[in-house]
Amino acid sequence: MKLIDLIYPKNRIVSIVGTCKNAGKTVTLNEIILQAGEKGIPIGLISTGRDGERRDVLTETEKPPVFVRKGTIITTVENAIKPEHAGIEIYSVTDYNTPMGRVVIGRVVEDGYVEISGPYSSRTIKAMCEEMMSFGAELVLIDGSLDRRASAAPFVSDGTILATGAALARSQELVIDKTLHIINTYSIPQAERGEIRDLAEGIIEEGKTGLINEDLSITYVDTLTSLRSGSLIAQALTEDTRYVVLSGSATADTLKDIMQNAKSEITILVKDGTRIFIPQRELHLLQKMGLKLNVVDAINIIAVTINPYSPEGYYFDSAAFLENMRRAIPDIPVYDVMQGGNGYEY
Repeated sequence: MKLIDLIYPKNRIVSIVGTCKNAGKTVTLNEIILQAGEKGIPIGLISTGRDGERRDVLTETEKPPVFVRKGTIITTVENAIKPEHAGIEIYSVTDYNTPMGRVVIGRVVEDGYVEISGPYSSRTIKAMCEEMMSFGAELVLIDGSLDRRASAAPFVSDGTILATGAALARSQELVIDKTLHIINTYSIPQAERGEIRDLAEGIIEEGKTGLINEDLSITYVDTLTSLRSGSLIAQALTEDTRYVVLSGSATADTLKDIMQNAKSEITILVKDGTRIFIPQRELHLLQKMGLKLNVVDAINIIAVTINPYSPEGYYFDSAAFLENMRRAIPDIPVYDVMQGGNGYEY
């Protein structure tokens, strides 16, 4: 089964997120673009940063260009539209400005290379994805990144492809271990009770920190942010507290303060896995302390792609890397996009 068959038509908006720079995210994007073209699926492209440039502006390393077919809908910025790239018919000039100019949406009028870009705000990304679909895209691909994980949030995309590879670490074992931690973070279970999810959603929408008590009443904690507010939240805990709802991010220090002062069994609730910023070691320690962590919205990890090559000059044996990654995450399809990303066997 090809990667595109897992993605479409079940998902309409899909984010591609890398575990690090040079993890193979753009190669994954290009492979999905190619497979979508073979099936005649009209696509739209947007990035939470910038992709398609020949050289990374930060690391000065070579990057694979983004090649698209005529008719592709793209979101980019004015200064990224270049004479040597494919021509674009502009459909919409948005009010969103970046250092490289205004964000625009248009249709590619000839086969060729493009640069894609876009906003950082999750709400704006979502709005532009919907606008691209109104212009004819049936599948929208979001080029995301781990440091801008908003594109993987269920509010924005229907599912996520996680790209990982040798650039993450010099040993296969460490790459697999770090990738598993990210998958585990993204896979934090959803709160089972619908009424609890609804109450938590309301607290998060208000941008507040709230405690849900046994009788389902809510106690608000006066914090500007959940970061470094563990001691304030801990002071508000009572024997009736059952859930602590964080509208912002969940960090190790905050959760540790809460856990150490809990007067009864409690569950920490956050919006989704993109809000969890806890290193692997600290997460294990918190779980040993009895941490129960749930999300309101679960992230759908469609597949993992691997890149056995690092720009630093080292590489892994492709077949062994693929086999080991598949063994480590048997419930998620794994593809080697450097080999064409085909033929996952169930």
